[in-house]
Amino acid sequence: MDTLVFRQEHAVLLRSASRLAGLAATLQTRADAIGVRELINGMDALLVDHLSKEDNDLYPLMMASDDYELRTMARDAFADMGLLHGAWLAYRNQWTVDRILVDASTFGAATAALVEALATRIAMENETLYPAADAAGLAAPFAGRA
Repeated sequence: MDTLVFRQEHAVLLRSASRLAGLAATLQTRADAIGVRELINGMDALLVDHLSKEDNDLYPLMMASDDYELRTMARDAFADMGLLHGAWLAYRNQWTVDRILVDASTFGAATAALVEALATRIAMENETLYPAADAAGLAAPFAGRA
């Protein structure tokens, strides 16, 4: 099996992230902040699990590949985007409903930056990294866990 499940998770995550960015840019009331926080909570389990599988399993496997191009591509990608997991955890923990209400503009900027980083990582993985992993047959061990 290829990276289909990872790609399907990407689609779900992008839809949620887009919704989060839209809400973060327009929130005005406590009810808005509660809705945003519920969306963050809803994204959390899938995003943490997804990034963990990539960062702890798939990327290291690609970085250990005999294929020089895949190995280099994975190392470069991880160097550029491997901190996203930690960034999400910090964001998730920092932005409580009350904190969002106190500093909505900073929250909006932080959300936009995080969503942009996630979208950039997903685009790179879908367009470059996953096709290379599929071609090398490396994603197959993760299909059941993805």
